[in-house]
Order: sequence, then structure tokens, then C-alpha cells
Amino acid sequence: MTLLYRLLAPLLLFSLVLAGCDSGGGVPSDLGESTSISLAETSTTLGEGDGSYSLELTISDPGFKGVPVDMSLNGSQSTATPGEDLLIPADTTLRFPESATSGGSISLDIPVVDDESIEQAETAVFDLSIPDSVDAELGSSQFSLTIENNDFFEVVADADGLEPASGDTDAHCIVQRSSGEIVFFNNSDGGVFSYGEGLNVERSASDLNADIAAESNPIDRCDGVAKDGSDNVYFLFRSSEGSGSTYVYKLPASGSPTVLASETGLGALAHSNGTVYLAGVQFDGAPEDGFYSVDDTGEEQSLSTVATDAALDLGYGMDVDESGTLYAFSGGFGGGNRNLKIVRVTDPSGSATIETFVDPYRSGSPLADNGDNIVDVDVASNGGNEFLVVYNGSFSAENGEQWASIEISDQSISLLFNQSQLAGNTSVSGYTGGFTEPTAVNDDGEVFVASRSAFGASYYIAKVANMLP
Repeated sequence: MTLLYRLLAPLLLFSLVLAGCDSGGGVPSDLGESTSISLAETSTTLGEGDGSYSLELTISDPGFKGVPVDMSLNGSQSTATPGEDLLIPADTTLRFPESATSGGSISLDIPVVDDESIEQAETAVFDLSIPDSVDAELGSSQFSLTIENNDFFEVVADADGLEPASGDTDAHCIVQRSSGEIVFFNNSDGGVFSYGEGLNVERSASDLNADIAAESNPIDRCDGVAKDGSDNVYFLFRSSEGSGSTYVYKLPASGSPTVLASETGLGALAHSNGTVYLAGVQFDGAPEDGFYSVDDTGEEQSLSTVATDAALDLGYGMDVDESGTLYAFSGGFGGGNRNLKIVRVTDPSGSATIETFVDPYRSGSPLADNGDNIVDVDVASNGGNEFLVVYNGSFSAENGEQWASIEISDQSISLLFNQSQLAGNTSVSGYTGGFTEPTAVNDDGEVFVASRSAFGASYYIAKVANMLP
């Protein structure tokens, strides 16, 4: 009996295990008979700037078997293009391993391309399937990913909204206050206005001319604008038929306006830490080609020289970065190696040094061979980086006038948008640039552009958002 027991014991124990399985005491006998795969969501929408989307699949009752899920792009239902709009192969396979447990999940990242083109929302439709040889069901056989373009244009104010009591609609030297209002000079009317919920008179033409009593002719030209952190706005005003003097005019957020200084040949200005910086051209009457400054308080001050260089041709827009460095474009009449270059002045309040910063028309630049008329330079921040937003106002530029960004850290140049795209994505007719400072950029990287009525275009102010790299 002892020997027989020893021989039969393993068989008896195995029988007990089997009996336990059948009675629910071990692994169920129907494990893996109802394997199913489900999607966390069958459709979603994200913007180009969101980076990527993680497609998640969950398994139930896996049954210790590998389950592949084939995914292919449905070309007839999709408008998005792999490699251009999203970085994923047209066909791919996701696989649950044999070790998967019920409720386990796998995911696939679908990177989205943040391109520079302005386009309608695009959709990528994926078909999902499980091979017939695998005993598993798929809860949904399609997944749809809609990619929204994150670059957009918006008309802030059209001709009706910008029309003053005089009826002379116009907008030059635009800048945005922290409240969101756009402040600008109307050279046809001769006054300063702001546009928020509607049009407001900041300074009428008669009041402005009374403020600048040294000029007996009507002020009808603005050559530059800047704003400080307290929303005080600084203009370069002159009369096209007057004495030739350019007036540095301060329009405070509250209180009375003042004329800080006057000089001939001034063409651009910027504000930083209590100082208004100016750019002058000797050919137009400035003492020398170079940079000057005045305090942002006081009246009728004399200009202080910051730095001069006869190889400069300034007066094409100027701005200052967070470190206090000045940037300006030097045109084609200065001579030497600074023709058609963006220059900068480091430490302008101390040991000022002028140096060439970047050639915006260098080989490989999207601005190359597309005109040589950068008429505005604005500093903007985005994603922790600082950029120069430049406006190329040349009529010879490809697809019309251009707006581009130059990253200050590495001088990389990106085309943001052009005249054709601006005109094609706004609800008003056409676009024609205005002279002097036709661009404003806020701390969110939004670009404001003013159009004037010429060559079939309309008066309006448009906002272009989410363009910076």
C-alpha cells in the first residue's frame, strides 16, 4: 500500500488541482475567450503648438496571448499628410504582450508638426484592426485626430471703427497698452487716438499742435513710437512742410503731454529704464549718424550722444531687449560693412558699443533677395526666448511685404507671414502698408498691423497671433 500510494499520489493531487480550477478555485477555464481592445477616446482635437498626442489602448481579458493592433491612415478620409502635418508612419502596429493583464494599456505618441503655413484645420483618420488569426475584438475601428492651425488673423478694427469725427480714417505708429488698447496717430486727421471697445480721442489735432507750439505748421507725420512699463507713449512727430524739426513727444497715461526734446534728422526711438533712445541720420540734419538719448521726464532737453558711426544709415525702427541692448536696421546709404544690416548697441547707458548683429538678407534667409527695406524692428518674447520681429516693407518682396522673426540668441531667421497671407486671411479687402512703424508686438508675441486705403485695400488694424517659433 505504501508503494502504491507513492505512485498514485501525484495523480491524485493533479486531479484535485483540476477540480479546483473548474470550481473557481484557480485559473478560469474560459480565460481569454472574450479578449477586447478599447480606445481611451475615438477622436480628439489639438493645436499645432501642442506638440504631440498620446493614443492610448486598453485590453481586457487578455488570456496570456499577444494581441497586435494594426493602425493605418485612411487616405480617403484624411486631409492631414504624414511627414508634413504629423510625424508618424502611414502604417504601424501596436502590440499587447503575452504578459499583459486585464486593464493594462499601451500608447503611441503622434507628434504634430508646428509649421509656418497658414491653413485650415486638418484631420488624420486612422483605421484600426486585429488580425483574423488572433481571438480578440476591437471596440472601435477608427480614431480621428483633428489638427487646428494655431496661426490666426483677426481684424481688430475696420475702417468704420477707426473713422474719427473728421472722417479722415488712418492709423500710423501703432502701439498697445497693457490694457489691450491700441494707440496710434492719424496723420490725415492730425490727432492721437486709441481703439479698445471703440475709438477714443487721446489728443485732438488742435491740442496736439498746441502742445508742440514750436512748430507753426500742422503736425502730420509720425516717424516712430514706443511705450514704457507705465503705459506712457512716446512719439516722434514732425510737420512735412515745417521747420524740419522732429519732436520727441510724451503722451502720459495720465497728466499733461510734454515735448521732451527736438532735433532734425531723427527717425526712430525706443524706451528703457527712464531713458528715451533715438536714432538720427546726419544727411537728414542730425548732428551725426548714430544713437542719442533724453530722459523720459523734463521738457525741451538737449540730446545726449550715445554712440555714432558714419557707416550707419538709421531711422528704420528701433527697439530694446530685456538686457537694455538697442537694435536698429541700418539701410543702404551708410557705407562700409553695415549696409543693410541690423546693428545693436550694448550698454547704451554706459560704455556704449555699436556692433553688427545680423545680416537679415544672408544666404539661406527667407528674406534673402526679397527686398531691402526693413522699416521696423520690434523686440518680443516667446517661450523664454527673445526675438526681433522685423517688417520688410519692400514692394519687391516675394508675395508682398513680409514679417519675420530673428531669434536674438542664435540669429536664426523665420518667416512669420507675408502680405498675401495677411490679405487672404482677413475679412476686409486687401492690404497696403502705411509708412513708418506699421507694426506693434506685445508680450504675448501678437503682431498688430495697420493697413491704409490704397491700391484696392482698406483701412484696418489686424492682429496676427501665435506666429513666433
